[in-house]
Amino acid sequence: MKKMIAATIIILLAMPGFTAAYTYNSKEFTSIVKKLDMQGHADHELSTCSVKKVYYEEIIEMLNGGKSEEQVLQSYVNEYGQAALRTPGKDKSGLIAWGMPAAGFAGGAAIVALWIRKLKTKATAGSGIKTLEWESETEKQITEKVLDEERRKLF
Repeated sequence: MKKMIAATIIILLAMPGFTAAYTYNSKEFTSIVKKLDMQGHADHELSTCSVKKVYYEEIIEMLNGGKSEEQVLQSYVNEYGQAALRTPGKDKSGLIAWGMPAAGFAGGAAIVALWIRKLKTKATAGSGIKTLEWESETEKQITEKVLDEERRKLF
């Protein structure tokens, strides 16, 4: 009878549902890891990146310590700010982070539009160049001969 009770206790402890130990394969762990940037090391290989290993161990410790997914994420946000997350949060600072690329694009588009507009106004102003009109045909011929002689001197 004692052997049966001991065997039952061992089996119950071995079942993952009855133990609170989280591993690298647990659903909560993978969910947290997908959301963290890990100081730019999130896309590195775990076998070669010491920073990623430290993060993984800290996350497992926090989960096994009884913290929820939100609490773990919040602890990293408190420590590193919004940079701890791969995507900015939905609070006030997160909205600023989402809006900055759009504001930068709009500002760049405005600068390019003003530059194109300036080029167009220069082009239309430059087309108003007056051409020389000769008073007589002989004056034109004399000027052409003088210019030809000067060219021959230089070349």
